[in-house]
Amino acid sequence: MSIISLDHIFKSYNDGKDYALYDIQLDLSENVTTAIVGTSGSGKSTLLQLINGLERPSRGKVFVFGHEINYAQLPALRRRLGYAVQGTGLFPHLTVGENITLLAILEKWESHRIKARAEELMQLTGLPADFSTRYPYELSGGQQQRVGLCRAMMLDPKIFLLDEAFGALDPITRSEIHEEFSRLQKVEPRTIIMVTHDLKEALKLAQQIIILHKGRIEQIGSGTQLLENPATEFVANFFKSQLS
Repeated sequence: MSIISLDHIFKSYNDGKDYALYDIQLDLSENVTTAIVGTSGSGKSTLLQLINGLERPSRGKVFVFGHEINYAQLPALRRRLGYAVQGTGLFPHLTVGENITLLAILEKWESHRIKARAEELMQLTGLPADFSTRYPYELSGGQQQRVGLCRAMMLDPKIFLLDEAFGALDPITRSEIHEEFSRLQKVEPRTIIMVTHDLKEALKLAQQIIILHKGRIEQIGSGTQLLENPATEFVANFFKSQLS
């Protein structure tokens, strides 16, 4: 059974004159990492935002956890989703520990459970325990990104959405974060949908890749399938330009 389904999704921002997404049909399986790649303006972030309700389709239906999204109850859905963006989006006036535990506090978790989960996540992502009292500005970019991952995983969501989450990092730090990411997926498997402009990152981290072009899905498959059997000229040229 698919954990996420998009049923003939169209998304327009100008009354149907132009479509950011056009007739998207998609089923995503549980505990699989899927990367969404494509040229700028292809609809990558819009597709991700449809899944967490930040955007609503102009036509079609979005199903998450087997149910059509109820837009009157979005907070309940979003508490079941992890969401991390480029730049981490940390609150600068809160400490690392406060950033990580904010959602659990809002959910009224018991204090001992909050403490145990935060410590577990910091250990998993390689953050020293004494970082919990620091503020985001006192951390490097890579450390801040780890805090963002901890916050997104605090409630142990079964779906994790990443929107260019590693895009602002330098190559060395990004490589380190990739290793942490892969290790975390083995320790705490979950369904991950990641938007990235970096095809090499997608090939490294994802079991499945979606190629978008002008709001349409050009091809879906594993990295090997797309490399060896591109379905369209665009896919072949996209791989050639990204990997040359």
